Amino acid sequence: MSLIRLAYASTATFKAMPLEQGIEPNVSRILLSSRRNNPKKGLVGGLYYGDGHFFQYLEGDESAVHELYDRIKRDDRHKDVKTLIEEPLKTRTFSNWSMKYVPVAGDVGRFLRDNKLSKFDPYQFDSILCEQMIELVRASSHDDKLVNYGTRESRAHRTNPDIVSKGIRNGLIAAAVVLVAAVMVGGIVLF
Repeated sequence: MSLIRLAYASTATFKAMPLEQGIEPNVSRILLSSRRNNPKKGLVGGLYYGDGHFFQYLEGDESAVHELYDRIKRDDRHKDVKTLIEEPLKTRTFSNWSMKYVPVAGDVGRFLRDNKLSKFDPYQFDSILCEQMIELVRASSHDDKLVNYGTRESRAHRTNPDIVSKGIRNGLIAAAVVLVAAVMVGGIVLF
């Protein structure tokens, strides 16, 4: 079995939903399908979507990667698919991710600032920027957040990603403790 790695850029053909509504539905469907199908074929990798562009990185057996990439190139949710990296790989580097998603763009924002880029446009990436982006996706620990906070479109709508504030959470916990205590005391009095 010969392992390869492949990274590509593409442009979304859909009009993205507002980010405050959560992960973009087309991207969500891509992730669900990838996470269901990639483990069956021994494929791993990561995906980032921002500013209307995709950056995806894949690792796996050469034939499985090429089969998936051919299917990706025919997918009508994006266009202008451009191979950024394709080369042999000695060992896997994304061992536990069927398809890791980086929805929190704080790391990407830093990446853009550090490289003096005004927006996320992977078509402009040279090999160094590709490697940095791959490492960013690999190192991201924010895989399960639902909103892509930090992209240009969401900066105006940024809110605290916590659903319940610490104060409300602590108040609810205190109320639950009092309620449990009252039930226990009431139960003792009734018997």
